Amino acid sequence: MIAGLPPVARLAVVFAAGSALVTPGAWFLAPLLILLVAAPIRASRRPELRVLWAMSAFAGATAGLAGDHVDRRCDLGARDGAPASVTGRLLAEGIRTLPFEVHHSRRCRVKIRIKGGTVPLGPLVDISGRWSAWSGGFTLEVDAVESVQAPGWDPMGLLLRWRGHLVRRLHVLYPDHGGVVAALTLARKESLDPDVRESFVETGTAHLLAISGFHVGVVAGILMVAFRSMGAGRRPAGALAAGGAWVYVAFIGFPAAACRAALILTAAASTRWRGRPVARFGALGAALLALVVWDPGSLSSPGFQLSFAGAGALVRWGPPVAARLRSLGAGYVPRGLCSAAAAGMAATLGTLPIVAWHFERVSLVGIPATLVASPLVVLALPGALVSLGADLVSPAIGGFLAGGVTVVLVVLTEFIGWLGSHDWASVWVTRGVILALLAGASIGLLVGSGTRIRARVRRSVAVLAALAAVVGWPLLQGVERRGTFELLMIDVGQGDAIALRTPGGRWILVDAGPPARSADPGAQGAVRALRRRGVGEIDLLVLTHPDLDHIGGAVAVLRSFQVRRVLDPGLAAGKGAYLEVLEAALDEGSPWLIAEAGQVFDIDGVKLRVLHPDPGPPSREPTQDANDVSVVIHVEYGDFDALLTGDAPTAVERSLAQGMEAGFELLKVAHHGSDTSTDSLLLARVRPEVALVSVGRGNRYGHPSPSVLARLESADIALYRTDRQGTIRVRARQDGRFTVRARGIHGR
Repeated sequence: MIAGLPPVARLAVVFAAGSALVTPGAWFLAPLLILLVAAPIRASRRPELRVLWAMSAFAGATAGLAGDHVDRRCDLGARDGAPASVTGRLLAEGIRTLPFEVHHSRRCRVKIRIKGGTVPLGPLVDISGRWSAWSGGFTLEVDAVESVQAPGWDPMGLLLRWRGHLVRRLHVLYPDHGGVVAALTLARKESLDPDVRESFVETGTAHLLAISGFHVGVVAGILMVAFRSMGAGRRPAGALAAGGAWVYVAFIGFPAAACRAALILTAAASTRWRGRPVARFGALGAALLALVVWDPGSLSSPGFQLSFAGAGALVRWGPPVAARLRSLGAGYVPRGLCSAAAAGMAATLGTLPIVAWHFERVSLVGIPATLVASPLVVLALPGALVSLGADLVSPAIGGFLAGGVTVVLVVLTEFIGWLGSHDWASVWVTRGVILALLAGASIGLLVGSGTRIRARVRRSVAVLAALAAVVGWPLLQGVERRGTFELLMIDVGQGDAIALRTPGGRWILVDAGPPARSADPGAQGAVRALRRRGVGEIDLLVLTHPDLDHIGGAVAVLRSFQVRRVLDPGLAAGKGAYLEVLEAALDEGSPWLIAEAGQVFDIDGVKLRVLHPDPGPPSREPTQDANDVSVVIHVEYGDFDALLTGDAPTAVERSLAQGMEAGFELLKVAHHGSDTSTDSLLLARVRPEVALVSVGRGNRYGHPSPSVLARLESADIALYRTDRQGTIRVRARQDGRFTVRARGIHGR
């Protein structure tokens, strides 16, 4: 495949390969890059060409090492709590962490969170604050903007402010879908809802949110049709469409992926103007070479990688796959449908390794999801651009046009959200598994492309590789599953039920929710959710305290599963529901344990440390408030920490906070968000990244309390609620990385 590339494409591949091997964020492509470098060298029979390829790779590596933007993460002495003062510019506005380009000996980008002051978009500013550990890295929490430098003639600042103005106008035109439209049209994802982004990742359609040849091609195609309808010839129309594409690229701020597409269109239009056939790989290679020479560090950008991977796959596999589909359809399937299906399959397969590496997800529904979503994007993209252009002239006309586009956006986001909400939509993979698969694919392609190997042998290698994938994929899934910890906050209405799955596949249930209205155990929310996941045994059932909204479903759980142990605070409650749970545990032979601070349960590497209640008499006073003895558990899996607080009141939280340290990734908000819990001292000491609230829709208690929501908001903690988002799923790895998935809109 590589041997048949035009010379400029070979040169670009080898140059980019050398640069990527020394560029942080792109080295994971090493197995395939070795193949791309080795194939043209091996295919060149002339020694001087082999020397040329080797020199090109060396030049790429040299450019990568010398590139001004190669290390976008930069080392500024970041450590948790350390003070910092830097000069740079804010690149975009958004809802959470924001990109900030630091100007020092080497330009680089960091993430900031604005705690105090206002950071203007675009101009160079001096900011000060403190580093904070956040999502596996460090974020600069800005406390103050010390000074704003005189702008003078600052084209970059003007460009950023112009783009920021456009993003704000899109949010006015599309109040519920502004983040999606900004990503589709302007390549800005900072205001994109995290759950919407996650849905696109899980369904394998994340490439639709990255400005690429698809988006620029849609704009150029519309312009081409418009110019042809005005009487322009094919060649002039192509040249004018390429020029219009550059206007669009300038309009959105010259993102690298859009520049790539515009360069390809320009090269194709130039070739057609001279009456020569278009070498698609030649145009793609020329664009790759130009962009990598201009900025070698762009190879570390996920958008850049997705753009070229999708374009290369589309050029290489699109036409043959479309021809094969047409032959299988025997003339009964429309030609356009075959081409669309082929394009979706090629783009999905080509971007699969990139998406898997950056998002650690492999979608199982990527191809059908792309087939459905792509036409919707084709409709939404030009409509959104027209509405934005009209808004600049007349806000009334822009708003009218935006109303029609909103219908398409609702269909798109609802479909992607519904499809991504299913557990089977995607699987979690480790980067080690991805590297193994890439290495295997590289070796297979290298062997299979050998000209000295018989065709029968090459076909046999391909068949064996396919069989290995079919047989090995379930094994890899099993290995991957054993390295993942999962937490489910089950939507049981006004109550608590949290299921934990260990890397070894064993289950722990913390509380069982309120009782079901039906006598059928399967009608109980926790039972139903666990059955859907194939649970047959619960290693530990924790009942934090004997209130009905926590133990009401315990009898159904004990009757439905084999429960090895039951843990509770040992409060001598005379409530009928509590006595029924005791009797059910006795009937099922489940041992009963009394929870006391200091106990540790280690199940497959997941440690449950009981923090409360303190050791006390064998039978606590029946008149004691049940919330005062609520079991509080610190769940620890490697570097991932979660605090499950039951219904513990403020006094208990303050007592526990004295001995806690920052670094928790997750907090289960106590007492369903009641103002009797979630103390500011606890939040300041624990500093969780995510908070989960289990609460019923329209409950009569007014949970969660506005004061609690305000405290969480002021602490910049991402909030998820079962009343708005249903069952919430958290998946974590030992290195502390985790993802949160919910069906509804992000709670913030």
